Amino acid sequence: MASYHLSVKTIKRSAGRTATAAAAYRVGERIECQREGRVHDYTRKQGIEETFILTPKDAPDWAQDRSRLWNEAEASETRRNSVTAREWELALPSEISAEDRLQITRDFAQELVSRYGVAVDVAIHAPHREGDQRNHHAHIMLTTRSVGEDGFEGKDRSWNSKELLEDWRESWAGHANSYLREIEAAREIDHRSLEAQRDEKLDLKKQAHERGDERAAHELEIEAVELDRDPLPDIGWKAWGMERRGIQTAAGDLWREARGRLEDVRELVSGLRERFADTYARVRDVAEQSLGGLAEALRGADFTALKETNDYV
Repeated sequence: MASYHLSVKTIKRSAGRTATAAAAYRVGERIECQREGRVHDYTRKQGIEETFILTPKDAPDWAQDRSRLWNEAEASETRRNSVTAREWELALPSEISAEDRLQITRDFAQELVSRYGVAVDVAIHAPHREGDQRNHHAHIMLTTRSVGEDGFEGKDRSWNSKELLEDWRESWAGHANSYLREIEAAREIDHRSLEAQRDEKLDLKKQAHERGDERAAHELEIEAVELDRDPLPDIGWKAWGMERRGIQTAAGDLWREARGRLEDVRELVSGLRERFADTYARVRDVAEQSLGGLAEALRGADFTALKETNDYV
């Protein structure tokens, strides 16, 4: 089942990080950092499925050169605590094909380029061989400055806005769901918290009740029950690897406990749906039988007497 994950991190000097090292690691290449005089060689890194760079139309040709791009990004910042890049990490739906995972990532990255005029460096990673095999994901590194004909330009500080991040979280959910709908996946992803989703279901239930649609109200209440739980914990790829080798971990125990509670909730919801469907079917049958009997009675009725009175219309 597809799950939602989008996190945004900063590559900043105050934390001892550089854009050159981060890019080299994400794409599995060798990049020499000219500012520090260090070589970052990750050419032996495995599990990298696709890499590509997207830039604005008027960006110089050198922006497609990964080593030049990130060395220029480092050189454009002079402060000791400068943020030299941002990194977005996205969970890609395992249900869709590798080609679709590439396209959905490219579409989202292009939207970032088009809206902010930045350069983006993308790496799509396969699940870690010892981790959760559904964990297809992408790393998108963004320059903090826009890129024009003459190179790096102004710095956009609007990224610090929580509202902006929430908009992008929603946008990513929309991109992913468009592909999940095409394959008729059982569930779509939602960027909101479980609590926010549950509150929405309860509001919709109230509206359905007010307009007299009790069937919809009951279904929405069942959906709200399913959302009334804690999210599954992220135990990390190291714990996943140990669990796959048959070594139980404390993180794995927490995950199993949470998974057990989730299965209990789903079993409860399934039972509620079955009972509701059975009740609804019986009520419908009774209504159809009653209406059928009424129709039969009307067909055999003699309305002659009514026609002779002023009560008949």
